[in-house]
Amino acid sequence: MVAQIDEQLAEVDARLAEHQELLKERRRLLAAKSALTGEPVSSLKGTTRLSTDTVAAYLAEHPGSRATGIAKALGATQGVVSACLYRGRETRFERRADGWYVR
Repeated sequence: MVAQIDEQLAEVDARLAEHQELLKERRRLLAAKSALTGEPVSSLKGTTRLSTDTVAAYLAEHPGSRATGIAKALGATQGVVSACLYRGRETRFERRADGWYVR
């Protein structure tokens, strides 16, 4: 059973990896919009919700990140990122002394 879950997780991780360029482009566009409007990235429409998939994809690319750095990179508030991390800390994310990791 655990081996099947691990296989499925590997498949999901591979599919998420395909979206890394889109996530980078989204972050770049949000930063540009923020610079033009003067609004902080976290207040722009569509940035207050954050899925655990998005956080997991970011952590897969940046293991050991802290909530503050994740929030800045994803255009979310630290509170939203922390909520995602703590919701998944028993199943999806692992907190270590140097930051957060995907399990």
